[in-house]
Amino acid sequence: MGLTLGDKIAVVLSEAYLNLGEVMLYIPFARVHKGIEKRRGLCYGTGKRASLDVFRPEGREGKLPLFVYIHGGGFVSGLRPNRRFYCYNWAEEGFVAANIGYDYALAAEHPDHIRQIFKGIEFVLERAEEFGIDTSRVVVAGDSAGGYLAALVGAVASHPELYDDLGIDFRFRESFRVSALVLLSGLFDPVRSIGTRFPSIGLYVRAFLGKSKEELVSYSSREGALPAAVDSYADHDFPPAFIVASKADRLKAESENLHDELEAACVKHGYFLCTGINGVHAGALACELARSGKECLAEAKKFVREVLAAVGSGE
Repeated sequence: MGLTLGDKIAVVLSEAYLNLGEVMLYIPFARVHKGIEKRRGLCYGTGKRASLDVFRPEGREGKLPLFVYIHGGGFVSGLRPNRRFYCYNWAEEGFVAANIGYDYALAAEHPDHIRQIFKGIEFVLERAEEFGIDTSRVVVAGDSAGGYLAALVGAVASHPELYDDLGIDFRFRESFRVSALVLLSGLFDPVRSIGTRFPSIGLYVRAFLGKSKEELVSYSSREGALPAAVDSYADHDFPPAFIVASKADRLKAESENLHDELEAACVKHGYFLCTGINGVHAGALACELARSGKECLAEAKKFVREVLAAVGSGE
């Protein structure tokens, strides 16, 4: 059955106004970042949005850890260039930052997105020598729907059977590990997230899964359904995660649920609640605009440094 014509029209309209909103919001966030080598718009695949950026601090010798970023947009929108300013902060911290774009609805539905993202990661890892990357230290991050996809990358890397379950063709599946995750206002069970009453979330989830309202009812419980609930893989093998929630965000419950799952599994994790003007959905992206966002970024960097230090020491 799939999406109805009305759903498809609503998705097209959502993409238009959400992306316009991103353009307008980018203006107050942007600032000049000097001392960064910037390679933009590298094509890694055949999809319309299969491009990525790579940023590296100038003058740094040796191999640096990799920071992979995946933009959000409700699986129906999102602009890769609008996440560059956030990635620059991590490049300044001493990372090679890869800002990955991907196709979203109506051009893709689960699990197309995650297959594409792994192709983007593969593209970067194949050029690890060129970009100066330490492939043993990889951090994956994302906001909103990108937070879901980042967490799914962590779930797949720590549960290799998901490569086959999701049909992911990935050259480095035997060696790839995610050292840490940074998850900004993510959702971790798309079907469950409908209950949060986040604006238009039902439409976004239907577009993500390519399902009608009627099909969605049975999808959540049907045996053999493709893995979609990330936090069902939040066990002792799951990567350490820094979870960022926003006080005024209806999706805050999703971050709290993943926090509780990781707590129960004794997985190293951090949790930060953004407030003030950073307290809206994905407000942590405005990391240079107000105190809460700045504190959040500092705490995320601290958490990641501690995790990577443990990786380097073999703990």
